[in-house]
Amino acid sequence: MRKIRMLAPLMAGALALAACTGGPSGSAGAEVPAGDGTIVVTSLWGGTEQEAFEAVLDAFKEKTGITATYEANRTDYATVLRSRITGGNPPDVAIIPGIGTLRSLARDGSLISIADLGLDQSSFEGNYAPGILDVGTVDSKLYGIMVKLNSKATIFYSPDRFGDMGVQPATTWDELTTLTNTIRDGGHIPWALGAQDGWTLTDWFEIMYLKMHGTDAYDKLFSADGDWTDPTVQQTIDKMLGLLTDENIDGGVDGSLATAFVAAVAKVFGTSPTSEMYYGGGFVGGIATGTDVNPDLKGKEGTAIDWFAFPTIDGNGEGLVTYGGDVMAALVKDSDVAKFMEYLTTAEAGQVWAAGGTIISPIKGVDTSVYPTILIQNEAKQVTSATAVRFDGSDLLPGTDLGAVLQSALRGEDMGPILSQFQTDTAAAWANE
Repeated sequence: MRKIRMLAPLMAGALALAACTGGPSGSAGAEVPAGDGTIVVTSLWGGTEQEAFEAVLDAFKEKTGITATYEANRTDYATVLRSRITGGNPPDVAIIPGIGTLRSLARDGSLISIADLGLDQSSFEGNYAPGILDVGTVDSKLYGIMVKLNSKATIFYSPDRFGDMGVQPATTWDELTTLTNTIRDGGHIPWALGAQDGWTLTDWFEIMYLKMHGTDAYDKLFSADGDWTDPTVQQTIDKMLGLLTDENIDGGVDGSLATAFVAAVAKVFGTSPTSEMYYGGGFVGGIATGTDVNPDLKGKEGTAIDWFAFPTIDGNGEGLVTYGGDVMAALVKDSDVAKFMEYLTTAEAGQVWAAGGTIISPIKGVDTSVYPTILIQNEAKQVTSATAVRFDGSDLLPGTDLGAVLQSALRGEDMGPILSQFQTDTAAAWANE
């Protein structure tokens, strides 16, 4: 028998299903229609990521008796999701990597808010570090809940090689500058940089902007109220470029602009390394120890490969972390969906997922011992103990390319007109979202 669903109104009510019935909506604790014991969940994961998530679905079925079927869509995820919605066949739950997509779907009425599912946000918000749930809030309503993430406040290095050079990880920007100079003066290349992929530069800018200027400034810059001509933007770029110089980067600036992300990781952790540090998200550990770089590093986490926290800058930014991740959102309103969404906010679900070794759970109650390597265990501790966390800023923007702007900065171009044009383009994109 076909499942009877209550869909969110689409495009000012373009879709309405006559078969929908159920209780009132609009506030936490409200009744929702009964489910039929099955739901469909979509995302873009495959391989080991899919296997780890399906273990969570199995645990959910064991606990509730509800069957959750996973459907992977690895190409043009947002486009396919929209097509399913407009075609009247949305998944029950979508796990969405782009916050711009989440905002757009919430505003056109395609998503069900957490309150309209009958869930009380106050009952689970204490499970998350401050700021984690903010990313799924649209127009003061919570639509999306973060389910997986990676820290972007991690600098990767080899403890063994640091020991050979007689250097130690840095905790402040001045120490990082000294560390860089000491490595270079000792005849080694301090940094690898994969600037061919512009997002690697946005990660640098975002963590530095947060550390230098704080959460309020960060929130404003990566919102519709942001001003990319504000002096704080150029100050951050200048500080960043003071470290990422020709002499400090493997291949120099031009070489880095021709080096992709994975190739840059290999410069530090490949079988014949040529540089000593790589700044990137916690997922760098998995890349470095994988088949694309150096699988011989597996089992050597903590000795041949490790990370230290991105340092404070001029005494600011202690405990501040940037991160990237995916959020889940409901497209169908029934009790099965509500139970699934609620389950994924629990430490029980988080621990099942974390044991797969593919994600960091944003849930504070997840025991870090379930993570399979010390790299991931420490990454989880960093995120859940953070003073405040902020989502990847470029992923919050409404489609404009911050990476290209920062590539221009790395090339030494005049940033005045470039930032002015970026401000114009970004303001227009926000207005048209």
